[in-house]
Amino acid sequence: MPISSSINSGTSAMQSFERGVQTISDNIANANTTGFKATKVAFTKLLVPGAIKTTQGSISATGVATDLAVNGEGFFRVLKTDDNSQYATRSGDFFFDEQGYLVNSTGLRVQGLTGGTAAAAPGALGSIRLSQNPPANAQLLSFVFDKQGILTENYSDGTRIATNQVLLQRYSNPTALRLTGTNLFTNFANAAPVGGVALTAQNNRPGAVGIGTIEPSSLELSNVDLTQEFASLINAQRSLQASARVVTVSDSMVEDTVNLKR
Repeated sequence: MPISSSINSGTSAMQSFERGVQTISDNIANANTTGFKATKVAFTKLLVPGAIKTTQGSISATGVATDLAVNGEGFFRVLKTDDNSQYATRSGDFFFDEQGYLVNSTGLRVQGLTGGTAAAAPGALGSIRLSQNPPANAQLLSFVFDKQGILTENYSDGTRIATNQVLLQRYSNPTALRLTGTNLFTNFANAAPVGGVALTAQNNRPGAVGIGTIEPSSLELSNVDLTQEFASLINAQRSLQASARVVTVSDSMVEDTVNLKR
């Protein structure tokens, strides 16, 4: 093998292992991030960041009514109103904003069925929102989500109304989802959403086969295995050092060859 090829191979390996170290470090840094899914690092011809790990994280009760955890394979769907783009997420640390919408920490709106009244169940696809038409002369006292994602509002006159239902999306190939930004996933087409990309009442209700249920007042913890991640980090760092050594030795050989010609 020509010396130049050794330098090129060593440089490429260094770049690849450096990306691996960055990916593993990101996994470790997010070990305590709600709903975080670790990214695999694949040892192929070159070490490269791979698919996400879709294993279920532990579920922890929080006592906060708007905290929701998925127990199963489904993902929440959230909407960015600036450009109407949608993302999948497992991070269920939601809250109601000033306009009454159920949103995540960056203001993206949780999607599902809305518009429920005392006479009709929620049936309109859209952003989950507290009812804007409460019973006359009544005030909202409390609300609660159940395992099917149904939001029930309790009013001062004793009225209880199921106004919304959070929907979930399951994917045939969830490892194809790509992390972008704050615990958000895209690449829906390659991930093959079961029942299609568009949410529907028929295919996306929590409790449907395979999709999972919602654990109210709870959060899913990350699925990062710190023991495995630290072992992978050590391995990647040593490989990075070895690749750097290849470049150094090859450079010395080039220098020796040049000196011989002198």
